[in-house]
Amino acid sequence: MSATKPIKVYLQNDKPLIWSSTDAVKIREEWRIVGCLIGCLPRLPRQNNHLGLPLQLSKEEVTLLLEKGAILLLNDATGLKEPSEKERGEFIEYREASYQSQVDLFRAERKKEIYQNMANIIEGKKAKAQKEEKKDSSEATEPSEKEEDFSIDVDKVPIPPIPRKYSLVQIFTESPYRLDQEIPAEWSHPESKQEQLRYHVYRDLWNQGFFLSNGSKFGGDFLVYPGDPSRYHSHYIVICIPHNKPMSALDIVRMGRLGSNTDLYKEIPLGANGAGWGVSFLHCLDSTQRGLLPYCEASPH
Repeated sequence: MSATKPIKVYLQNDKPLIWSSTDAVKIREEWRIVGCLIGCLPRLPRQNNHLGLPLQLSKEEVTLLLEKGAILLLNDATGLKEPSEKERGEFIEYREASYQSQVDLFRAERKKEIYQNMANIIEGKKAKAQKEEKKDSSEATEPSEKEEDFSIDVDKVPIPPIPRKYSLVQIFTESPYRLDQEIPAEWSHPESKQEQLRYHVYRDLWNQGFFLSNGSKFGGDFLVYPGDPSRYHSHYIVICIPHNKPMSALDIVRMGRLGSNTDLYKEIPLGANGAGWGVSFLHCLDSTQRGLLPYCEASPH
């Protein structure tokens, strides 16, 4: 793992968020943390098939990263400082420069379109002139104007600028006016037994080199990938179950059907009164696969 400075994660409404694109890539490449993009894309705001920043981390991911010292969890309720007059002026200048560059690009694109459609534009002007001649005269006559009379000097074509209300405005993903003293956020996860159960399973599988993501969409606790989820399909659905919870044969069959050619993991706390934690794997094979239910027990942490 890289020994660079910790990544800033802001806790907003109990949701840990990463706003920096550089940090979002870094935390995935160096720490195998997937997270979940929840923001809309500026160029495609009216869809939810592809999302953008911020990157929301799960509670298990935050707890693991805090243990590893990889992140700084900060309170997003920290007040923002008032920008100075100089900063206000720089912001206005930047906004105006952005608008003017968009106007220049728009006019260059319009000129390009006129060049590409020059023949059609000239034919349209000639047809319009002939139609007006026929309307003014009772006898049809050949147009007196030559083709060069309809030529267009593109550089002299007046192209109005983009209305300001239709111009693109850059939205900052991280405020440049934060206070120098940022307040660390309190983090107490995991608290309940079920949260401890989920976290110990997550940490154990992460320590084995897997990528993990939320599995609630598929009826489990986690999805486990052998590599980056952008390149691999998940190999396992993880369901976390306490060791003292009764399981019937029907539950095993249900898990096998749910997994459908995947393995299901079962977390077991070891030691008297839950003093120590260990992970035990119960593989539920689909009926199309050969084999029984192999059981493997791990040593306590």
